[in-house]
Amino acid sequence: ERKLVYSKTVDNARFREPIVPGDSVEIHVAKRRRRGSVWKFNCQAKVNGEVVAEAVIAAMILDE
Repeated sequence: ERKLVYSKTVDNARFREPIVPGDSVEIHVAKRRRRGSVWKFNCQAKVNGEVVAEAVIAAMILDE
């Protein structure tokens, strides 16, 4: 089933460490809540298990 995703906001963004060429970045996303078609997600970027960036991202997800 195809969906359309519209980015809405990025809140509480924190960049803790620089990421350099050659780093392997893992992006972890967890659903925080949903109100109608608007979803909020907790997101973290990790390098070697260490959090290098994080944010709360909101998106509108609709049927195509």
